Amino acid sequence: MNQFLKKFRQDVISIGFLGLGLFLALALVSYNPMDPSLNSMGQGLRSTNYCGIVGSFLADMLYQAMGLAAWVVVACFGKIAYASFKGESLNLKNIRFVWALLLIVNVAALFSLYLPNTKIFQGQIYLGGLLGLGVSQALMQAFNSVGVQVILWSLMAVLVVFYSERTLQELAEIPQGLFADMKKKKFTDKIAAFFSGMFVKEEKTKKSKKDEKAKAAIFPLSDKKFVEKASEEEEEDEELEELLAAAEEEDEEEVEEDEEESDDDEEEEVPAVRLAQKRKVVMKAKPPRRIENWDMPKLALLEDPPASRIKIDKAEIQRKADSLVEKLKNFSIEGSIQDAKPGPLVTMYEFKPNADVKISKISELEDDLSLALSSESVRVVGHIPGTDVVGIETANLKRETVYYKDLIAEDTFWSEDLALPMAVGRAVDGEPKVVDLRKMPHLLIAGTTGSGKSVFVGSIITGLLFRHSPKTLRLVLIDPKMVDLAPFSTVPHLVLPHVTEPKKAATALKWAVREMEKRYKSLSKFGVGKIEAFNEKTGNLSKADVEEHEKINQDLEEGKAKLDQYYYQPLPYIVIVVDELADLMIVEKQNIEEPIQRLTQKARACGIHLILATQSPRKDVVTGLIKTNIPGRVALKVASKMDSRIIIDDSGAERLLPNGDMLFQAPGVGKPTRHHGPYLSDAEIGNVVKHWASQAEPEYDPLAMKALDGFAGGDGGEAGGGDGGGFGEEEYDERYDEILSWASEQKEISASLIQRKFRLGYPRAARMIEIFEKEGVVGPANGSKPRQVLVSSYREQ
Repeated sequence: MNQFLKKFRQDVISIGFLGLGLFLALALVSYNPMDPSLNSMGQGLRSTNYCGIVGSFLADMLYQAMGLAAWVVVACFGKIAYASFKGESLNLKNIRFVWALLLIVNVAALFSLYLPNTKIFQGQIYLGGLLGLGVSQALMQAFNSVGVQVILWSLMAVLVVFYSERTLQELAEIPQGLFADMKKKKFTDKIAAFFSGMFVKEEKTKKSKKDEKAKAAIFPLSDKKFVEKASEEEEEDEELEELLAAAEEEDEEEVEEDEEESDDDEEEEVPAVRLAQKRKVVMKAKPPRRIENWDMPKLALLEDPPASRIKIDKAEIQRKADSLVEKLKNFSIEGSIQDAKPGPLVTMYEFKPNADVKISKISELEDDLSLALSSESVRVVGHIPGTDVVGIETANLKRETVYYKDLIAEDTFWSEDLALPMAVGRAVDGEPKVVDLRKMPHLLIAGTTGSGKSVFVGSIITGLLFRHSPKTLRLVLIDPKMVDLAPFSTVPHLVLPHVTEPKKAATALKWAVREMEKRYKSLSKFGVGKIEAFNEKTGNLSKADVEEHEKINQDLEEGKAKLDQYYYQPLPYIVIVVDELADLMIVEKQNIEEPIQRLTQKARACGIHLILATQSPRKDVVTGLIKTNIPGRVALKVASKMDSRIIIDDSGAERLLPNGDMLFQAPGVGKPTRHHGPYLSDAEIGNVVKHWASQAEPEYDPLAMKALDGFAGGDGGEAGGGDGGGFGEEEYDERYDEILSWASEQKEISASLIQRKFRLGYPRAARMIEIFEKEGVVGPANGSKPRQVLVSSYREQ
């Protein structure tokens, strides 16, 4: 039942506030001062108000109090309904409610300022109501007429910015965009094109049926699915070409108009024509735009793919089908092609061999078939389960790029059933593939240089950033190459800074093991077996229960029993990404292999997941124990058949194409399936990272930071020196007064905040917090929360 209510919660809230706004609008618009109200008994209990006696009383109270500013309340209800419909969660503690109330008061005061004696509704209602009249008169006594006008209009602009959460520039662009759209859109031309297109479509339908018959006659495939699919795609391409042609004609007309005004604008209009040839990607799902205080990324941060599509060359497919049958006959393998399934990168032919043919004989002819078809790569899939055919994949002459925006716009990506969605790419037949990392529960990726491994790892992280805020997902990025994961080093989801040293990577993985053990202890404390049940149970705790658990943990800390502490609030998922496993295993194999094994064996239930990527899937890198506990694997193009067998327990990955061609081994599936991974540019990743980095800085885990910085050793005065970064109890730190002065002006501080503000090592910052606590500057530790500052403002003498 809870899941059912959660599913429709946003829709119910949206409909409720829309109904309230509509009810209030009808009550206000039909207000009659002679109706029953607090100021008039009217004609008994009869009311002419559209909303009855309740509406008459409500409208009278709002008009008497606020005047015409009561309509701002209607507008606020409408905005709340619209925001809820777009997916933003409603929070009654949101500061927006304060801005809305102040905006109503401001509008009422402005009405009373300019028209103080004007009354409406038979002289019963002041324009600004009693509230506006009182505020304006009070301000007039202090600032006079001109001063009050400046104050109220300035305050109006500030409140509109705060309430809408848009800059003045963004607000100014709204009317400009409306006027531009009205100017560009030619409604009469569109209506004429619509009616004329009805007759054109009929002619196209007749023509397409004739073409189908002709194609079926010359194409010798026994199954006609390919013919039907090809004709449908041809119709879509023709419609797309017509739309592009119409767009180009409109752009050319605009260019001609501009040429009449100035000949110097020709070069500026050429990019506009090219920009028009983008295919607009529309997302059907309605994900939340805001989760608590976090603005979620929008699809507009990703670039639209080009409008032109790579067309299927049917003549090429027919030629290869004939060559394939002929070449197999030369090796005494008789059979026929049943179907052809073209995809973005390869086409799979379904070959049905005769009863006396061994499938193993076909698999041995991959190189011969590649030569006969003049193809860069041919891969024999073998028997396709559930059919009586053998799959033979061959590279297309022209290849289509799979754009990440197309995949992330799929409804499956935003399904609530997928906790950690991962867009794998498109299958051989062009169907999108989105899986849940949570159910895998870990992923192993291998691919040589140029195979598209780094782009694929980046797309996985970007997808997680689209779905999760820092409250529900934390990341640990381990990147010995110091390049591929560097763009994500500023997102607030990070538990630790971007780890690039092998020895620090071992420390980070050991911290993850300790975090796993603490999480399991917490799950056991609440009697649940997985993180979802734990989050649901702790999320429903009362305030008294939370305070009780908080006190228990404080007592454990004071009693030096920190190892017995546990979590009592909802936990985020943790995804650990290791971009180059081979570099770590070469330097720190003993310290790396053991924590990875423990995490892959146990971490699933407590919400910790690993993504391991490597260029060299050798036996000493991808060991047997690591492979056993990671059933989800992705093999991009690898160097040899041995590497392919190590990563997916089968050959074939050595025959893949570069730039995203992959074999995906899903858990519980017998054989890996071929997919083409998505393309995601550095600029698109930068847009998403910038969106998150502008909202907050990373809040690193204190214990993990202490372990990392303590291991790092000396770094002069800033890192804390070789003694662990601290200073003796009687030692004086030269930056003590500076930090104390800053801390006294804050409400809450933490060691990580001091570390980032003053660029200190974590041990030194933590030691400063300990001294502040002894001197009564800050309060005692409160779990992972910042400490409360107890002193007032301090100035250096």
